[in-house]
Amino acid sequence: MSIEKKNLATSLFKALDLLTLINSRSSGVGIYEMVDSMSLPRSSLIRMLDSLIHYGLVARDADKRYHVTSEFRNWKSEGANEKLISRFEPLMKTVCDAVGEMVVLGKLEGRKIRHVHCVEPDRRVRVVPPLGREFKLETMAMGKLAISQRGDLLKSRSSKERKAETAQAGRDGFAWNRAESEEGIIAWATWLGRASTLTPMMAVTWPEHRFLDTQVNKIVKLLKKYDRELGPFEIFARDASR
Repeated sequence: MSIEKKNLATSLFKALDLLTLINSRSSGVGIYEMVDSMSLPRSSLIRMLDSLIHYGLVARDADKRYHVTSEFRNWKSEGANEKLISRFEPLMKTVCDAVGEMVVLGKLEGRKIRHVHCVEPDRRVRVVPPLGREFKLETMAMGKLAISQRGDLLKSRSSKERKAETAQAGRDGFAWNRAESEEGIIAWATWLGRASTLTPMMAVTWPEHRFLDTQVNKIVKLLKKYDRELGPFEIFARDASR
């Protein structure tokens, strides 16, 4: 079928062309080079660049040149989930052993959270692993983190309290699920990197009767130990609550 017969999103083509251009230049691309190469107004390019930066695919350096990010390279590479598991499983096991609760690795895919991997404790009473299960985005701890970066993911009819909660998650770099997606289950989640639509997240879950605030303090201390190796983590960049 010819392209003329298709209803194509030309604005998406432009953004993909721009991303392809930036990816092709290892030294980065300046805005006026883009204007010349793309034959588009500077104002239009700035809007696309800001969107790509917000999504985590592009960054601007001190010389005002634009580069693709490591998140972009992971996003387009094969076996991305396997690489995430290999990178973060040692941290997940350490957290699981320290607090004796399930630890989940997840990321935003489309408009849903995908649970990529989990590490479970040797407990008689355990939380059911979330792999393959679906929950409302705004009720999940990871979902609230995602919404804090993508306000379009929050339903317009959501309550003021819900909007305030996701905004707070954006300021803190962590979020809570207090028995909202599953009765009797508490979850605490944070970014495993700088806050971005492409950044993976880690959540720790408890049966409500076993939850203690001091366990979250333990998790944050462990994250601090791994910050230099695996980070920088958003929770420390924002100087979030301990």
